[in-house]
Amino acid sequence: MSGERLAFCFGVHNHQPVGNFDHVVADATARAYHPFLERLAARSEVRLSVHCSGSLLEWLRERAPRTFDLLGSVVARGQVELLTGGFYEPILAVLPDHDKAGQIERLTDFLKTHFGVRPRGMWLAERVWEPHLPRALVAAGVEYVLVDDRHFALAGLEPETLGGYYLTDEQGALLAVFPISQRLRYLIPFADVEASLEYLAARRGRVATLTLVDDGEKFGVWPGTHARVYGEGWLDRFFDRLLAADWLELTTFADVRDRLPATGRVYLPTASYREMGEWALPAPAARFLEAARARLERLPRGDELAALLRGGFWRHFLAKYPEVADVYWKMLRLSHAIHRARETRPEDPALAAAQLALWRGQANDAYWHGIFGGCYLPHLRRAVRAALLDAERRLADATGAPAPAWTREDGNGDGREEVYVRTRALAVTLNPEAGGTLTELGFYARGLDVADVLARRPEAYHDRVRARVPSGVAAGARTIHEAAAPKEAGLDALLDYDDLRRASLLDGLFAPAAAGEPPLDPVAPWAGARLALGAERFACAVRAVGEGVEVTLTRAAGRPLDVEKRVTVRDATVEARYRLRPAAALAGRFAVQWNLALTAGDAPGRYLTAPERPSLGSAGRLTGAQEVSLVDEWAGVEARLEWAPGAELAWGPVQTVSLSEDGFERIYQGTALLLVWPVDLGPAEEGALGMRLTLAAA
Repeated sequence: MSGERLAFCFGVHNHQPVGNFDHVVADATARAYHPFLERLAARSEVRLSVHCSGSLLEWLRERAPRTFDLLGSVVARGQVELLTGGFYEPILAVLPDHDKAGQIERLTDFLKTHFGVRPRGMWLAERVWEPHLPRALVAAGVEYVLVDDRHFALAGLEPETLGGYYLTDEQGALLAVFPISQRLRYLIPFADVEASLEYLAARRGRVATLTLVDDGEKFGVWPGTHARVYGEGWLDRFFDRLLAADWLELTTFADVRDRLPATGRVYLPTASYREMGEWALPAPAARFLEAARARLERLPRGDELAALLRGGFWRHFLAKYPEVADVYWKMLRLSHAIHRARETRPEDPALAAAQLALWRGQANDAYWHGIFGGCYLPHLRRAVRAALLDAERRLADATGAPAPAWTREDGNGDGREEVYVRTRALAVTLNPEAGGTLTELGFYARGLDVADVLARRPEAYHDRVRARVPSGVAAGARTIHEAAAPKEAGLDALLDYDDLRRASLLDGLFAPAAAGEPPLDPVAPWAGARLALGAERFACAVRAVGEGVEVTLTRAAGRPLDVEKRVTVRDATVEARYRLRPAAALAGRFAVQWNLALTAGDAPGRYLTAPERPSLGSAGRLTGAQEVSLVDEWAGVEARLEWAPGAELAWGPVQTVSLSEDGFERIYQGTALLLVWPVDLGPAEEGALGMRLTLAAA
C-alpha cells in the first residue's frame, strides 16, 4: 500500500433482535440485505467486510437461503471478510467471561462451518467498550475489534487525525482496535456520493487507512433509504466512484493488520457511540446535556467544544429500568449455575441446551432503549425472558432440582432481599421490602412471564411529544438520529408516569367513596390513597407447605392498619390471603392491583372473559364479580383471577410512549386490574379477603 493511497475499510453490520417478528426480518432482507449483496456481487473488484449476528444468519439459512448463499458466494471469491462477534449479539462487557468466550466461539464456528473461513476480527455489539475486554477477546481468538472514533476522542485524541489501527491491552493481552469514522457514518448514504468521496480525499495523505462499518439496515430499511440507495441508484454510484478513484484502495481489516504497522498505542475509557451515552442518562441529565450542547454549538468553534461532552455509561440502563436489571441478574444467576453444572458434566446435551437458551437470553436488544424501541418493545423482552425461562427449566430438569423450591437473597443487586419460588410450572419473585409485591410470574409451559409489565417513566424525548410535533415522517432519506415525529395525534395525553413499579399485589387503603366522586382509576389509583403500601417494607417468613411454598408478609405499623399478606405458590397457582386489622374503627375501601401482560392488547384472540369479551387493551368495570380470565389464544395462555368476597373489578391498559426509528408511538405494556372491597371494621374486628391467580394452557 503506497503512502499516497488511502486504504478504505468499508463494511456493514447486519442484525435482527432475537424475538423480532418474521415479517420485519423478511422486510429487512428484501429491502436491505439481499439488494446490497446483489450490488456487491455485480462488482467483484469491491472488497469490504460484513458482520451478521448469529441469530440473523440462522434465520437467513432457514428462511432466505438465496440471500444466505449469495453471502457465501462473495465470501468464497475473497471479496468479503467476515467478522465474528457474540452469536446472539450480547453486550459482551457485562457477561461472565465464560459466556463471552462461548458466544464468540459459537459464531466463529458457524462461520467456519458454513463459509469455510475463520474470522480474525470482531464486531462489538453497540460498540460498548470497557477496558477489561481485550483479555477476554484475545482468549476467544479475536485479533482486532472496531469501535467509534468517539471512544478515541474521550481518550483525548482528535478524531480527524485517526487512521489505521491502534494497539491496546489488558494484562498483556494485546488487541488491535480500528476507529470507525463518525463523519462517514453520518455522510453514508444520506449525503450525495461526492460528499463522501470528497471527505475521503481530504483524509488522503494524512492517514493510511480509514474505517467505516455501520448498520446494514441504513442501506434500505431506515426511513427513505430504500428509495434512495436502490431506486435512485446511490449505492451503484458509490461503488462506481470508489472503484474509479485511483488513489483509493478498498481493502479489509485483515489486509491492513498484516501489511501495515500499528498507528500507535491507546487505552480507551468505557464508552459507546455518542448517542448511546445520551440515552443511558436519567431524563433530567439528558435534558441538561442536550441544552449544554446547544449552547456550546452557538459559540465560535462550538462544535469542537461540544464534542468534549459525554453522556452516561451503558450499565446505567440497569439502574434506569429495574425491570431490565431483574432480567440481567436472573441471567447472571443462571449463567453461573449452568457453568458449574457443565464443569462436572461437560458432555451432557441437556446442559448444553440450557446453555444455548441462556445465550439467547443474553441478546442485547431488550436490555436498553434509545432511538430503537429496545426494552419498551414487549415482544423483545418476551423473547429474552422466554429464553431464560427455558434455560431455567432445562437446568432444573437436567440436575434433578427439587420442586417446589425457594431461596431468599438479594438476587438483583439492589440491596434488598427477594424471595424466589420455583414450582414445576412457575418461576415467581416476591419483594418483601417493596410492598410484598410480585414482579415475576414465569409460566414455563408457554415461556411467558405474565408479570412483565414495564412502568411508565419520563424520557427526555417526551418534551418533543409535549411540543406536539406534527405527525408523519418527513419524506426522503434521513439518519436514524434526526428528529422524529409522532405516529399518531394525542400522544401527549398519555404522558403519565408511575411512582411505583408495575407489579402485582400492589395494595392500599382509600377513604370511602364520596357522593359524585369518580371511581378509582384502575391504572393509576395510588395518588389518592390514604395508605399506599407498594413501597413499604414487610416482615417476611417463608416455609414449605405440602406441595407449595408459603410466604407470609406482615406490616405491623399500627396506624391506620396492620396488614398480613400470605402468598402461597403451588404448581401453576399463586394465592394471596389478606388479614386487615385496624388500630381503631375504620371505614373505607381496600384495593389490590394486578399488572399482567400476555402478548398484545387489541389483537384478535386476546380478551377478558367479561361481558362481550373486551380486548386486553380495553378499559372497563364490573361490580359484584368474583372471577375473570385474561385469554391469549395466540400464545395459548389463560390467566384466571378469582377472589372472595365479591368486589368491584376495574381494568385498563398500561401504555407507554416511546421512540422508534419510525417516530413516537404508543405501546401496550399490559393490563392493570384493580379489585376494590368496602372496609367497615371496628377496633377489635379483623377483615379477610383473598384472591387466586391460576395460569393454564388455553
